[in-house]
Amino acid sequence: MSNQESLKINDENSGGEFSRHWLLVLVCAAGIGVGVSALPFYTQGIFIEAWIADFGWTRAQASLGILGSTLALAAALPFVGLIVDRYGLVTPVMISLLGLSLAYVLLGMFVQSIGTFVMLAVLQAILGSASSPLAYTRAINTVFNKQRGLALGVALSGAGVAATFGPTLISNAIESFGWRGAYFAMAAFTLVVGLIIVAVLSRLNGAKTPLNIETEAASRDFKIAKSSRTYWTIMAAIFCLSLGLGGLMIHFVPILVEIGFTTKAAAKIAGVIGIAVVLGRILVGFAVDRIFAPRVAIAILFACISGVLALALFGSAVAVPAAFVIGFSVGAEVDLIGYLVARYFGIHAYGQIYGRQYSTFLIATGLSPVILGAIRDATGSYTASLFTAAVFMVVSATLFAKLPKFDQ
Repeated sequence: MSNQESLKINDENSGGEFSRHWLLVLVCAAGIGVGVSALPFYTQGIFIEAWIADFGWTRAQASLGILGSTLALAAALPFVGLIVDRYGLVTPVMISLLGLSLAYVLLGMFVQSIGTFVMLAVLQAILGSASSPLAYTRAINTVFNKQRGLALGVALSGAGVAATFGPTLISNAIESFGWRGAYFAMAAFTLVVGLIIVAVLSRLNGAKTPLNIETEAASRDFKIAKSSRTYWTIMAAIFCLSLGLGGLMIHFVPILVEIGFTTKAAAKIAGVIGIAVVLGRILVGFAVDRIFAPRVAIAILFACISGVLALALFGSAVAVPAAFVIGFSVGAEVDLIGYLVARYFGIHAYGQIYGRQYSTFLIATGLSPVILGAIRDATGSYTASLFTAAVFMVVSATLFAKLPKFDQ
């Protein structure tokens, strides 16, 4: 079921994998960082104050774009996975990066109301959908075996880099050119970087479209995967994990303000999350190459549960370590999706399977802030929200514990 024979490369020496494919990892990291799941997501909040000033929108209205784009991306990814499985990486990525650049231009030109904003945000997600981690992680999983986890971690850390530097760069662009001009700058940046990414990918063996794409094998493996308990257990575990973590990311600064921090101090502590995301992706990738991946997931979850419960019980005294374990866990979850899909189900139907698993992650990530926020509104404090997030993560850890050993 694992199709490990199709994943093996000529050189079984693990050190040889990075020596021969380091450029693919680097380019995938850049692609993920500039893609639809990273740069737009981590920078949209920078535009909110400008929209409020120009249009008088509420913060809730200004947040509708994220909800619309997240749901649209979740709906598009299963179809994108099928396309990537059949046509490879380069062409879908090229079309999506061009589409994403076009979407930025349209956002800069035509946003006048909430309706046009949400429609264009949805269009942005659809046009840019193949620039998500789906296509890039497929390429990594195809050429890496012994160091697959570390390679995925390094590639996916591109999103952490976008989260670290993107807001500052976009803030400077808005200050210099206005928010519409900032969108035009994002379009130009994405287009230039995208052209470089596609040019390099087209020359790399690991990214080229296979000469004989096994569509029948992909169809067969996808049907087998969907009929397995493992497929649904992974999906449920990721869903519960994201229900716990997604809302914590969005509400973390308000949580800290509620327990006594100023907004400025809370924002500084929240910055620890960004650092931890990058570390989580790299270190977890390193760990799953050596330790059974579900055990790594369980260990990380219980560290995060401990941090969340400590924050609920002890407040400001544990804010920094809580921020770190939350960020570390967020950094681990996307790594785990790609790694588990490849190890359990192989590469033939990777795009279709990963697309559905990642869509589940996105949907839960969108629902979690609503759930935790509603609990806060109903109870008058974030304590019950933190306990609820911890319960979701306990359920996730229980599901990870039910996953079977990998086929060798």
